[in-house]
Amino acid sequence: MLAEGGPLGLRQMQKLATRDRVVGAARELFEGVGYEETTIRMIAERAGVSVGSVFTTFESKVDIFNHILFEKFELLFAELQRIFPHLKGSTCDRIVSLMSIAYGVECRQLDLMISHLAASHGWPERIEAESLRRHGRLVGLFREALEEGASHGELRADADLDLFVDALLAIYLRNYRKAYYERLSPQDLSALIERQVRLIFDGVAV
Repeated sequence: MLAEGGPLGLRQMQKLATRDRVVGAARELFEGVGYEETTIRMIAERAGVSVGSVFTTFESKVDIFNHILFEKFELLFAELQRIFPHLKGSTCDRIVSLMSIAYGVECRQLDLMISHLAASHGWPERIEAESLRRHGRLVGLFREALEEGASHGELRADADLDLFVDALLAIYLRNYRKAYYERLSPQDLSALIERQVRLIFDGVAV
């Protein structure tokens, strides 16, 4: 195994192996018993390492949790980037399609998504910065769709695209709470987001 500067030493390899065991154990526990119910001690026991070893690889439980979810987000957003050029319809239709596809994936583990959103209130700035960077890929797709729509005359020339993108992301994230507490299916969410996005578009349409 190679590091940027050359081969990894034995100690580094052991640390990476421990990290992999911790991540694997945590993923099983988060998916099996839930984020809130899982403790660092439970993760250590499942991974076969000491509690101290867990803290040498991650600073906290929320760091482990976000590492796992951010990996999932990367895969999802990469897939959305792949299919984005092939989406048909108006700008509104394309944005609704992006959100609907994301909901279809994330609602398979809605409990974890809700735990992630709950943990986001008050987490360290470094994690917030990482979260914004990860969601930047989705925001970029929203922005690209809106810019194309503006160039095709679908939106008013004076439309504030930055504010529009912020509103879209806020609605997208807020709907996970509605899905959880109102027991909405991915199909329900798709119908809801279509009404919401169309309402916003009505305010900036030509």
